[in-house]
Amino acid sequence: MRHEVKKISKMVDELTTFFLEHQAQSLEIKINNLVDREIIMVEAIALDDIALCVKRLQRFLSYPREREMEEYYWELAGETDSSEELGLVGTMIDEANIGYDEEKIQLELIRRK
Repeated sequence: MRHEVKKISKMVDELTTFFLEHQAQSLEIKINNLVDREIIMVEAIALDDIALCVKRLQRFLSYPREREMEEYYWELAGETDSSEELGLVGTMIDEANIGYDEEKIQLELIRRK
């Protein structure tokens, strides 16, 4: 159980770093811990280049979930300066939904238990 909590925490850390590096003026994060899944929702407002952010999110969060790899590498999330770590988050989730307009990005990550 503690490892699962730490995994969610590391994913949130990586997402926070990503959006702050893109100059988000406002960042809201909500975590829903449901019986069958966890949902991380992020809303980032007034980023420096929304189109670039969306492109990078789509690229890194489209990796398929790899439960076996997750057990070995989840501790690395949020620990280095590499933007590639967002790809590690992609391997720890089952689904990513990205919504955006000219002033904000809304991200929903779903992780089935």
